[in-house]
Amino acid sequence: MASSSAASHFDLAVLGADSPLAEALLAILDECEVPVGRLFALTLSDADASATFQGSSWPHQSAAEFDYSQAQALVVTGRGAAIARLVDRVRADRPTMPILDVNAADTVDASPAVIAARVIKPIAALAGLVSAEAFVTLPVSMAGKEGVEELVEQTRGLFNMESPEPEVFPLQIAFNLIPKMREKGAPSYETLLAQTTARLANGASVGYTAVTGPLFFGAAMALHVRTAQSLDIELLRNALQRQDGITLMEVAELANTPAAMPTPATDAQGSQDVFVGRIEVDGNTCRLWLVFDPITLEAAQMAAGVENWIDKPATSMLT
Repeated sequence: MASSSAASHFDLAVLGADSPLAEALLAILDECEVPVGRLFALTLSDADASATFQGSSWPHQSAAEFDYSQAQALVVTGRGAAIARLVDRVRADRPTMPILDVNAADTVDASPAVIAARVIKPIAALAGLVSAEAFVTLPVSMAGKEGVEELVEQTRGLFNMESPEPEVFPLQIAFNLIPKMREKGAPSYETLLAQTTARLANGASVGYTAVTGPLFFGAAMALHVRTAQSLDIELLRNALQRQDGITLMEVAELANTPAAMPTPATDAQGSQDVFVGRIEVDGNTCRLWLVFDPITLEAAQMAAGVENWIDKPATSMLT
């Protein structure tokens, strides 16, 4: 295993190290040069792989058998009941350990809301906002490694004339779309997105429809916006080009070419930007095609949480 750096502040355990979210998180922590010493890459799967971090390879270890006293902080990037039970055990054994858990109630992935707000704000500044509707297609990687594997297995099985057996998703996901399910007694995912967008975009009213589709990585959104005043498409393009976190792939001379059509598979993966194309304006109505990577955006939020541990060590064990 790689040795600890002399400048390190803490040793970090990552539970669910074989998940797409963990891979994205480690890449961002590495890029930001967050001073982690030893990395403990923990998994409930067979520990025969490794994670790459700080130019070194860190072998996967059994999460169930790991001695959590070796780590000063824990980041949970895996999902599922088994991981939830393990995290409860760690909390009971080490109540003062800082834990950042993707499964926590207040960490629901709101990347579609972040993306919509990022695009809506310049539109509202130009012409005022009445309302908006968004249709979002999300990738299977949001369900972790198991979601990716289920899409692979179902696709292979269907080509072999086998009936799919859903486990991670409630229905067949290969060649299919599945609406986001609502847990009994809890607000729907779409309601949470609408609330987050209103908070981020000055009270903007956005109605969401979210589905999981047969995409491995990257997501897409069709965003329809109604404005208070007529909107000029060139002014909108200029405003979007100046906005941080937006990559405008459409310009007037390319509006009807493939260059103006960002897609989840070809553009989004690994970026924290939203890619905008196929802009159509008709008086007070604006229609846009957006592509983004929810896994990278979620990882960036978690990385910010890890950096906050370093910035405010008085409230944690990171000393």
